[in-house]
Amino acid sequence: MSLIVGIDGCKSGWFVIWEGTDATLHSCVIPSLRKLHIATNHSCLTIGVDMPVVLSDEMPREADQLARKHLGKKSSTIFSAPTPGMLKQTSYEKACQFSKERFGKAISIQSWHLFPKIRDVQLILNQDQTDIYEIHPELSFRKLNGDNVILESKKKQDGHKIRRQLLERTFSNFDFDSIRAQYLKKDVADDDILDALIVLWSTKRIASGEAKFLPTHPRKPNMRIGY
Repeated sequence: MSLIVGIDGCKSGWFVIWEGTDATLHSCVIPSLRKLHIATNHSCLTIGVDMPVVLSDEMPREADQLARKHLGKKSSTIFSAPTPGMLKQTSYEKACQFSKERFGKAISIQSWHLFPKIRDVQLILNQDQTDIYEIHPELSFRKLNGDNVILESKKKQDGHKIRRQLLERTFSNFDFDSIRAQYLKKDVADDDILDALIVLWSTKRIASGEAKFLPTHPRKPNMRIGY
């Protein structure tokens, strides 16, 4: 049986969370997704990750465009996924030059900082017994919040409280403070914990056939965002 896992990038690598057979939440931090099977002690995994998974040869990806429309005033939380050619570039300057030559504009420095983790995702994309899906936390929180976008920042107290309460109502065994106490804030931020858990929620929806995807019919298999 496949273990369902929610993953969010954090300062020290990846924050990973999953449910045990008794619905108890387990978590860990790994430096690379290649360590995931060992860390979870499972050979068969269904993974949701807050990171671009299947990349387009053109920009922008339809998935990113549709996600921005769904999030409205929170559309800035969606970064444009790079193309495979951009991902091969060895510096920010070269990636910008590549993008300008092909698409007429440079990439943002924020997008460039995601490249190492996007490369890490690509390394496990075609692993046996591993299904991996792209999840965006704010899109997922929107769904959990009755299809209403949460405008409050997840890094501010009120935004954190709203998201935390939604997750506490959804996961009966979720104890934020207990998980928080296991990791240093320099390694795992508060919002990394919430994001990984909402990613787990959406990944469970995918596994049960309840999830929705943007777009519904992608140009490449699984080049879509689930929620």
